[in-house]
Amino acid sequence: MSNWVPLSVRQGLRAPTVLEEGVPPHLAPALEYWAQGVFGYRDKAGMKMSLIHSAALAVRVPVQNGHSVEMMHSLIGTCANAEDLFLDLIDYLLSTYGGNSRYASLEECLSVGGSAWMAVKDQKGLQRRVDESAQQSYESAASPSDQAGEELKQAWVNAFSRNPDASDAWDHAIKAVEAVLIPIVVPQQDKAQLGHVVGSLRSQGKRWKFILPGVQMNHDVQPLVSMLDALWPNPDRHANGNQRQPTLEEAQAAVHLAVSIVQWARGNGLMLR
Repeated sequence: MSNWVPLSVRQGLRAPTVLEEGVPPHLAPALEYWAQGVFGYRDKAGMKMSLIHSAALAVRVPVQNGHSVEMMHSLIGTCANAEDLFLDLIDYLLSTYGGNSRYASLEECLSVGGSAWMAVKDQKGLQRRVDESAQQSYESAASPSDQAGEELKQAWVNAFSRNPDASDAWDHAIKAVEAVLIPIVVPQQDKAQLGHVVGSLRSQGKRWKFILPGVQMNHDVQPLVSMLDALWPNPDRHANGNQRQPTLEEAQAAVHLAVSIVQWARGNGLMLR
């Protein structure tokens, strides 16, 4: 998100700007220009007719066959009249043709324009804008090419994409934590799950040292156990009759918690005494 604050806001003459969920009038022309570029407009190589067709099919917008430029303008114009549809088009183009230069120029438009959506390198499509430090923590935790990193990527996409799935996000958050804690806490456990990790830490807590000293300054593992209790199980998988779909806000909090736990585990945040 751009750190620039308008002079009028700094002087108290105007209320602070808020993130825009849709496509406000000031942002639409920049997004139209970006989409035109992806379609090949102003490109010496010419228009990408197949991409125009696939994009129209993806967002369910009928376009008449004809000159490629006219088809492109018709598609973009139809989408521009409906904010969610316009974001769907941008989301599709980013996930299909979002190379390094494409994602960077789009993110500059979205950031400066105050969009609640952001373009992230190597991310398939738009992602809900989060605090910059939270984004950096996630990218750091998900960067290693291991099971935990892959599970975090799946969790993040399902929690913050244009098509979120709260339950799936929560499931992948749990799997990411399992991937780092099972080898540490219960490496010999057959078909181990996070519940086995929690049970072992709770019953044998004195064997373990948590990275945070806590109130008693004894590095008790109980704070970590409490965090794992909050993370597991996913309420959609609850076995005691209280099964329900988690809210998206709950799932997003679970993913943020998983990011922190994965980072701690990778940095020797949990060790035998």
